[in-house]
Amino acid sequence: MGYKFERASCTESGINPKAVYDFINKAEKENLGIDSFMLLKGGKVVAEGCHAPYTMDSPHVLYSFSKSVTAIALMYAVDEGKISLNDSITKFFPQYDKHRRNEKITVRHLVTMTAGKMVGMAKNRHHKDWIKIFFDAPAIAKPGKQYMYVNDNFYMLSAIIGKVYGETLVDFLYPRLFEHLEIEKPVWEVDDFGYAAGGWGLYMSITDTAKLIQCCANGGKWQGKQILPEEQLKEFTKYQVPTLNKGQIDVTKGYGYGFWRTSIPDTYRAYGLHGQMGYVFEKKDTVLVIHAGISKDELLALAVDKLAETLWDEPVAEYEDKLKDLLSSLGDKDNLPIEPRSTKLEQKFNQKELKTRSTMFASMLHATMSTVMNELSGNTDRFILSLEKNGDLSLMWKEGFDVNTIVLGMENKYVYNKITLAGLKFTACTKAAWTTPRVLTVYVRLLEGCHVRKLVFVFDNEGKVIIRNDSYPDMPTLAVHYMDFSGFPLPDKLESLLLNHVAPAVLLIGEPNFRIQKMVNDFLME
Repeated sequence: MGYKFERASCTESGINPKAVYDFINKAEKENLGIDSFMLLKGGKVVAEGCHAPYTMDSPHVLYSFSKSVTAIALMYAVDEGKISLNDSITKFFPQYDKHRRNEKITVRHLVTMTAGKMVGMAKNRHHKDWIKIFFDAPAIAKPGKQYMYVNDNFYMLSAIIGKVYGETLVDFLYPRLFEHLEIEKPVWEVDDFGYAAGGWGLYMSITDTAKLIQCCANGGKWQGKQILPEEQLKEFTKYQVPTLNKGQIDVTKGYGYGFWRTSIPDTYRAYGLHGQMGYVFEKKDTVLVIHAGISKDELLALAVDKLAETLWDEPVAEYEDKLKDLLSSLGDKDNLPIEPRSTKLEQKFNQKELKTRSTMFASMLHATMSTVMNELSGNTDRFILSLEKNGDLSLMWKEGFDVNTIVLGMENKYVYNKITLAGLKFTACTKAAWTTPRVLTVYVRLLEGCHVRKLVFVFDNEGKVIIRNDSYPDMPTLAVHYMDFSGFPLPDKLESLLLNHVAPAVLLIGEPNFRIQKMVNDFLME
């Protein structure tokens, strides 16, 4: 059957249900992007919920939350005496450092983000040697002198562990961690050498994420057995280095070894882009895990800060039922009106190949996913709408080397489709509707992602077609968020310039609309 968390009410567990109600209510009203969450006290779930199409057991992209899992792998390697925090990275990959320019960079510098190397996330890494990219990257500061948020620090940790143990990070962690927690081997994106991305690329369900963070909250114990090295866990989760002097509040409170200290007293967290969060409230025997999709996830972090102010107050018992009602009412992520179908247009464009200009970034994947993947996706250059015999409307498209077909789902209910993008398998949850007689709106939400792709097919009176392309979380807001996260908040005028003028121009390349150049009656998908 597998391990299942026990459940308990907020009131009987000493949790104030009003605080939880206010938090979820705020998240819903202000669109804080929560896909799923679990709140635990004493190892028991006191509140949980998710929006369709997500489930409590569906894998979900973790982004930089992955760093904390890589740090856990390092705990084992250090505890087993195979790797020292004082080891030079040159020790493991001397062939990349023949002139020993990187010799002073240690494992400790990697795991505290103080290596001083600057490797941009947008660096073209598709089928490139990522280790070489790191060793060749410019040194901005002396090792140990300055905290700089660079994802590749944790890729290097993954590569070092892989080199020492001769196995992938997932295989390394399975007998030590995942098997004890009854977590099936998760997907973790890898490079051409088989080394996991380390700083990103891990997919886990909210339930499995909760197991992981709860184990940390237990001091590394699970069902009475010590499975994480206790002393290493203490060291890795406590304050080790200062981070930023300004910027988002929860990235200014210091960093451990792969874990963040927070503005909430006696609290640390694992954290990933777009709101992937795992909080351990050390003196409250409480854990909160969140999977989300939001452009400015500092808003979600601030909501958690507000939650913590009253979470352990005297329970307001009458909110227990209100909270249950609220959680049971969480609906679908995407809603479309059920309008009459434009059957004449569906028949007219049935099996017509719509060829379009494209760019290497034009993908069903969100730009934040496709940028750092080893396999290049994008270059979407054709679409085909098909009216099936059973009345379903499907969409086929060619993207890179992949050709995928999805049933669109015209009844405001998600249809689940298996697709392949950038070499990885995904579940595309789709909905569509004729929002006007000549406009077909399509939502594509990857179950394993936290993003939604919106395609709007506009058919004009002359038989021409434009496919308007949009995604959420939106890239312009994300760019502003990243500057703030990196400690360089933009002045209001510069932020407005970026959002209103620079961003639209960039989106023409990064997420272009598809203006159909040619429509072919007989098609052949090469």
